[in-house]
Amino acid sequence: MPKEEKVKEVSRIFLKTLDDFYKESDAIFNECDAILANYKKGKNVTDDLSAFKAKRPGIFALIDDVYHKEVDLKEKLDVAGTREELRGKIREFKDRFADLADEIDLFVLAELDFSK
Repeated sequence: MPKEEKVKEVSRIFLKTLDDFYKESDAIFNECDAILANYKKGKNVTDDLSAFKAKRPGIFALIDDVYHKEVDLKEKLDVAGTREELRGKIREFKDRFADLADEIDLFVLAELDFSK
């Protein structure tokens, strides 16, 4: 069985998404704080996640990768030569919004199932 090929380069879109995430991190964190607050109140956050994804589709995909494609994301960050400040911001996001990881996963899975 052939060995899986490692990522050799990353797309410009991915690099732009990383840059946007870093530059807009205050706003992104504020938006996710509101979603997390609703979640902690026991509210259904599907509509909140949908609105966030509609507003920031690339960022939403990055967030999904943070929680559900860690190995791939780490490899892409390594190949891109991502600076430590950005990696730190991603780690901060992951830790701060860990309670939303399952909700994000369920949202993405529901969208995939719905699109069939």
